[in-house]
Amino acid sequence: MKNTKFKMLKLFPALIFLATACYSPVEYDVVDQSRIVKLQVSDNTVVGTFSDVTDGRSLCSIGNNEFLVASGSGTLYRFDSPAMELDTSFVIGFGSGSGYGSMITPKPGSVYVVGAAGKIIEVSLQTNSVIDEFDAGPMPNALCASPISQKFYVSDGSDRQIREIDPVSNTVLRTSSPLNCVPVSITIESFQNAYLLAASSSEEGSVGRVTLSTFFVNPISLGSSSSDITAAPAESIWAVVHPEWFAENGSVSICSNYSAPDIFSVAVAGHPTNICSVPGSTLFYALSYLGDGNSRITAINYFTKEIIAEIDIPGFPWDITSHANGEYILTLTSDI
Repeated sequence: MKNTKFKMLKLFPALIFLATACYSPVEYDVVDQSRIVKLQVSDNTVVGTFSDVTDGRSLCSIGNNEFLVASGSGTLYRFDSPAMELDTSFVIGFGSGSGYGSMITPKPGSVYVVGAAGKIIEVSLQTNSVIDEFDAGPMPNALCASPISQKFYVSDGSDRQIREIDPVSNTVLRTSSPLNCVPVSITIESFQNAYLLAASSSEEGSVGRVTLSTFFVNPISLGSSSSDITAAPAESIWAVVHPEWFAENGSVSICSNYSAPDIFSVAVAGHPTNICSVPGSTLFYALSYLGDGNSRITAINYFTKEIIAEIDIPGFPWDITSHANGEYILTLTSDI
């Protein structure tokens, strides 16, 4: 029996872009097997894999030695990273065609997940159990956490607003005005803790810049549809990936400054759908779809704007993240 699964627009864009310039979710029936690949940053070699997870949607690193995978079935998988072994798995909700695509750890001991039916789920890492479930907008689709205040932020795929959440009471503190287009990914800068950025899949590549002191929204145009966004730790540098589905290859925009960004485009092979920064380094890692069921990890030095490594891995891209110490990169792909 098939599961109804929400695929991000990153894999099947033609179904969406021909209808509208802004993001709109599409659901269809698939069953997939997911794969986690662990990459060592120092020499960009693959040092571990795990292939026994069904319907993986998102990754979340817990410190340096553990990580989580959220599944569309409503199961959360917890891994021992040094051994690349499954530690435990437990149910946090019911299966969903559009949930479980974003996870964060804004405060010690808890992980927050976009769950099913528009709920945000708080999971205790001490008891491996759900301790709260609450609303934060009609259709939450992405999360990011402040590295300073422990507050976290939720973007909404329905009303296009950003909400600030108090992790003590799990209540909404502030709500922004609507962005120009539906956000698909959000990040917060840690250089001065002054801005939140929200990428969208609009044709002009609109990025909503939210000033955290006022919660005022101001758009930035990158000129091409986006699928993911990240900020470099302790730097005034951020990056956005552009899959360019109707072209042969995509690109990565490396942006310096938040108030008036200088934008430099780096062409990459395939269609980049996900990106992460690496603590203690000058690197962004982009995960791209090459076609024929294969993906590529591309390491880019954000100061020199040069590609320093390319590593091919099997599967369709879903997520990429780094451990807190910057030693390893984790990627999530799937076979359909």
